[in-house]
Amino acid sequence: MKKNYLCSGLLALASIFSSNAQVLNGNFENIKPNFLPSHWGMNLILPVVMNPQTGQATTDNIQYPWCIPALCYVSYEPHSGQTAMEIANAFNQTQNKVIPGEAVLFSDETQDSPGWNPGMIIEPGMNVQTLGFFYKFLPAGNDVAEAKITVFDNEGNEIGTASVDITGTNNQYQYVYSYINYTSTATPAYMYISFTMEKEGSTANFGSRLVIDNVVTNFQALDLVLATLEQKNDFSIAPTLVDQEINIIPSSEATGTIKYSIFNAEGRLVKENNVENTTAYVYSMNVSELSQGVYFLQISSNLETVVKKFIKR
Repeated sequence: MKKNYLCSGLLALASIFSSNAQVLNGNFENIKPNFLPSHWGMNLILPVVMNPQTGQATTDNIQYPWCIPALCYVSYEPHSGQTAMEIANAFNQTQNKVIPGEAVLFSDETQDSPGWNPGMIIEPGMNVQTLGFFYKFLPAGNDVAEAKITVFDNEGNEIGTASVDITGTNNQYQYVYSYINYTSTATPAYMYISFTMEKEGSTANFGSRLVIDNVVTNFQALDLVLATLEQKNDFSIAPTLVDQEINIIPSSEATGTIKYSIFNAEGRLVKENNVENTTAYVYSMNVSELSQGVYFLQISSNLETVVKKFIKR
């Protein structure tokens, strides 16, 4: 697959996580007046019918999930910070069918509708190794959403790609990532990131919602996200280099059931425990059966969802 793209006119990166984060407005804190996140939008083209006798143009009647005529927009349910991005499906009442929601990354911060998208430039030295993000997915049916990143060299040749299946999370944030499968040693020059509410082979339902936050392309960027989150809570774990057990000290303000979920290096759930928290205590979680490698411990309580990283040796 080969495409040609213009090299000029691309904007510099803008992210609170430093240049490691790679993704333009990947934390979705920059919001435009139309309530869409800067650098993110949809490629929805509505059919237009022209009456040959009157010359009047009409379009299909579209029911959007909210009052905003868009498939992606700002969300005030962030994993961290002030805002995130929400994607939802629309309904074409004229054709009686669901329009799957989507969001794509634009190099132009003002663009949010169909048009030529030259991709986001990858500056020399930038680390584009994975596609990772926090999300919560509330499907109205058996929906499966999908995230995808595609990387090109400076001649427009596709040299790497990765995709992530997104399934329901019961209104809880989860972190997931996937390594980019590079098929060439050429230097990455551009990348495209997209989220769609209908993976090929699945069926989108009107009423499904997907919230995305903190999109990153490497672990250094993720570390900065996690460091920011750790400053906002008093959950702690020890040790971070684990042999048998990992000890977790919950917040004294957390009440009810606390959910402990461990995700592996592919972003998949490998262990999960639900514990009733009645007093401040040290909870020991046995991880001896896990293979060596990097893991993420997600702690979900009535206060918030916290993610901690540890290494099993």
